[in-house]
Amino acid sequence: MSPLGERVGGEGARTLFFVTFLLASAAFADGRRLALVVGENRGLISEETLRFAERDASRMQSALVDVGGFSASDVIVLSGANATGVRNALSLLRGRIEEGPVERLVIYVSSHAGDGVLHLAGTELPLKEIVEFLKQSPAQVGVFVLDACQSGSMTRTKGLRPIASAQVTRLEATGVEGRVLISASGADEYAQESDALGGSYFTHYFIAAMRGAADTSRDGKVTLDEAYAWAWARTIEATFSTRGGVQRPAYSVDLRGSGQLVLAEPSRSTSQLVLDVKKPGHWLVVSEQTSQVIADVEKGEGALNLAVPPGGYRVQLRAKDSVFEHVVEVPASGGAVVSDADLERASLTRVARKGGEEVMLHLSAGGGATSGLVTGLSAQPTVGIRLRRDAYFLAVINQLAGEFIFRQGTPLRGSFDQIEFELRLGAGHRFSFGWQKTSIAIALEVGPILIHQSRLPDATTRTSLGLTAGLALEGRVQIIGPVEFFVLGSGGGALVKKLIGPSLIPRLSISGGLGVSF
Repeated sequence: MSPLGERVGGEGARTLFFVTFLLASAAFADGRRLALVVGENRGLISEETLRFAERDASRMQSALVDVGGFSASDVIVLSGANATGVRNALSLLRGRIEEGPVERLVIYVSSHAGDGVLHLAGTELPLKEIVEFLKQSPAQVGVFVLDACQSGSMTRTKGLRPIASAQVTRLEATGVEGRVLISASGADEYAQESDALGGSYFTHYFIAAMRGAADTSRDGKVTLDEAYAWAWARTIEATFSTRGGVQRPAYSVDLRGSGQLVLAEPSRSTSQLVLDVKKPGHWLVVSEQTSQVIADVEKGEGALNLAVPPGGYRVQLRAKDSVFEHVVEVPASGGAVVSDADLERASLTRVARKGGEEVMLHLSAGGGATSGLVTGLSAQPTVGIRLRRDAYFLAVINQLAGEFIFRQGTPLRGSFDQIEFELRLGAGHRFSFGWQKTSIAIALEVGPILIHQSRLPDATTRTSLGLTAGLALEGRVQIIGPVEFFVLGSGGGALVKKLIGPSLIPRLSISGGLGVSF
């Protein structure tokens, strides 16, 4: 592994050059803002790989550039970094800071942790090294946001045990205006991540706050107090009934001077989404490209401005027992406005539930052809009904499926009929894409098969029970609303009884049809 992590620039020399280039390429002007953003899904060898730490780091980088006043070249992102990689980045960052005045320094880390130590790709990094770096840095304001994680299932447990000192101890100022330490959870609590939000609870709400959800004063600026208070309340609310328990973010502040520390200015973003709907309610803003929840907001009276990256969004409003939605395209330069007249009634089940995964059921039916099991019966027409449930269950498994299949065929040359009843149960992984909600899934499927033959040459009938197993590849594309088209192919084998005993027979199948989501 390279010193700065295998996913940042490849091998060691290229990685070091890449980070050095980022640090050296920005202009050394007064009031510079520098940031180090670290995301690592892998912890120690005994810890389950996280799914969202690296994604959270990418989202934080975008927020710092879009609304935090940071130049893209001044935000270093380490994705997949080990402890050596982080130390090297801190050393280079220290040299960069010493070359000119720095108005603000932000460090963000999302990873595994335990007992005061970050767990990064099989290595350990004491938290005190980062805290001391922040304390000793001559930056005017230093902010350290820590969202440290352990493993879990649907709502994964992200253990943040070591931050007790950050909650009860005020940092000693070292000739600068202030320091802020923010932890995603309390000293004896777990930080958690959500499949529905596609990231950590606290990071999700903190970024949404920076993008304008916490701008309660409607002045186009979000202060540290506004962002933290908003994210704190939403994190507690979202984790109240989760398996990991209530998560209470904490922070320690030592800021000197007058006025408020402005954390973000969403009004300066080049792309804006305006929720210009007077009625209060619960709003979800979901990316059409990635299906990721961008904002989860309880909006009061009046309009709400959100700074979001350009692209398509599905905006949903839940008011009492109804859900309304609208799909909008936010341009790269300018704004998109959602008004009362734009909203259309939608299904409640399409809304991602806060505090749990968005579970989708898909019922589909179709027909196709399957290779035969006996001589003379090369292929059989097939019809089937398939039920699929999409949600993360275990590790990479995010899809369960069950299918009932009926086949009937008569050999081209022969005097018997064959009927098959098959039940398939499968588990696999579904890859989703933005275009028309396209998805491709690969799954392992097994199940029993009942074979009935009639009109045999000896005027008898024969019934036997076998077993099938195979690898299935399924592609789906949304047609309109909840209706989608699917193509399913599978290859494997069937263990069936013949006159000479059990035989394993290769089998291929292809089918297509329509499905509906609910």
